[in-house]
Amino acid sequence: MHIVGVHGIGQGRTNEVRLAYDWGKALTRGLGRRPGAAGAVAPTLTVPHYTGLYKPVSPGADRHLGLADEEVPGADGPMDVKEEEFVFQALAAYAPGPLPEARPYQGTLGAPLPYVPNAVTRRLAAADAQHGRGAGAKVLVLVRQAYRYLHEEELGAQIRKVVQAEVERSGARVLIAHSLGSVIAYDMLQRRELQEPGIHTLITCGSPLGWLTVRRALPHDSHLAVPESLAWHNFHADGDPVTAGAGLAHAVTSGSLLDTRVNNGLAAPHDAVGYLAQASLADTVAALRPRRPGRDCGGRSDAEGLA
Repeated sequence: MHIVGVHGIGQGRTNEVRLAYDWGKALTRGLGRRPGAAGAVAPTLTVPHYTGLYKPVSPGADRHLGLADEEVPGADGPMDVKEEEFVFQALAAYAPGPLPEARPYQGTLGAPLPYVPNAVTRRLAAADAQHGRGAGAKVLVLVRQAYRYLHEEELGAQIRKVVQAEVERSGARVLIAHSLGSVIAYDMLQRRELQEPGIHTLITCGSPLGWLTVRRALPHDSHLAVPESLAWHNFHADGDPVTAGAGLAHAVTSGSLLDTRVNNGLAAPHDAVGYLAQASLADTVAALRPRRPGRDCGGRSDAEGLA
């Protein structure tokens, strides 16, 4: 079995080789945590890298996807009116309720940044107040990059082609999608761009598809529609600033998906490797792995290797 991964933001300092290594190592660790599965090895996995497609949109504008999580939010250029509205609506849904006073919020932004509108700055403060210090900074980067994927047609099409090419090359029928990658994977399935050989399993983690603002921007219904032929397993972590600890089942109106809550710790609850190293996610992968009769070159049956 081969798996294709669809990564999220913050991958500007890596490449597809490193991503495949890191994801595979984490998944192997998760498989090894299953009772009686010491020495289990993850299926082959590739993670096509699309970050380079996020190029500056105008001379002098530094608007790349590859922002590291710790970088200052908003460092990828000023917002136009449409983007500001999208970001504001997303943050308002993420952290509803009264806004703090109209002043720079040091816990979120540090020094005042002139290209972050005041209304957005106050929403970031509200996000920190409700979801913990730094939550606003993390989700702002995600929301801005989601906006570009959703609203720049050529960019979105190029990203989907990168993923589609790897799925077709490898013959993969299983996708693991993290963060913004879950939006891309779902969008491709709804567009019927992954029909050959046909994806039968989608595993998502840290997904922003729970955000109504994101779903409304997709060229489909604002609720999630799960094809009957698709097994969808979604993982969400306590403390993950993107999911706010919530799953996706509430947004499904057609078909079904299985939500699983996990604990990725406090340091980096949104990180892909934290999700991939979970035994519950490994259980999902192990259940999909083909069991061929006979024994492998190490003298173990396939079932024993994953037991």
